[in-house]
Amino acid sequence: MPLPDVLELPLAINLIAVFFGALGGTLRAGEEEHTDLVGVFTLAAAMGFGGGLVRDLLLGNLPPAAFRDPSYLAVAAAAAGLGMLFLYYLRKLGPVLWPIDTIVIGLFACVGTNAALIADLGMLPAIIIGTLASVGGLILTDLLQGRPSSIMYVGPPNAVAGMAGAVTYALLYTGTRPVISIGIAVIATVLVRLTGPVFHMNVPQPRMRAYELKIKRRESSRTMARLRRHSKGSAEPLE
Repeated sequence: MPLPDVLELPLAINLIAVFFGALGGTLRAGEEEHTDLVGVFTLAAAMGFGGGLVRDLLLGNLPPAAFRDPSYLAVAAAAAGLGMLFLYYLRKLGPVLWPIDTIVIGLFACVGTNAALIADLGMLPAIIIGTLASVGGLILTDLLQGRPSSIMYVGPPNAVAGMAGAVTYALLYTGTRPVISIGIAVIATVLVRLTGPVFHMNVPQPRMRAYELKIKRRESSRTMARLRRHSKGSAEPLE
């Protein structure tokens, strides 16, 4: 049974996330000069539905909601058509579309977390599903384009921003005013993701950190060895 204090989000919230996700997929398709009409719609659908597909598969909600309600397909097709029609002008609006993309990450995080709570999952699994849903479309689009998934390599905190939105939504949602919870969660997503371009912060790279520690320890050992030799009367200069 669903949790009594967790209500379903309005369909409009889901459709808004799908629309802007599909629009982002269309812009990604426009970056490849050999992408045809089928490729554009495929990438638009992948970006628009990816988060929802990941969410529904993890929750066993089959067939996925995107295939049960024709409005999802209609909205994704409209976004793809609009994106192709104004592709040149939309690409010029890159700085404007960045916050829209961030809002989409936040919306998918909220929708995924909400669906997990409705399925009577605990807060931690709900946050995990919300985080995966927030970047599911990005992962699927990268796979279709043959690119290394951007969330797996050093870069801006996309998945971390999605997690921030999922955590905020799970903590604040009471089931009475979902729009307020969504708004605060999206703001949290935007603030975390802004740390990338504003403060030039990337997600830490464990291997690089381990390499840096290894170099520091090696230099420290060499310094200690020089000090010992110098204390024994060696003529080797200290640096």
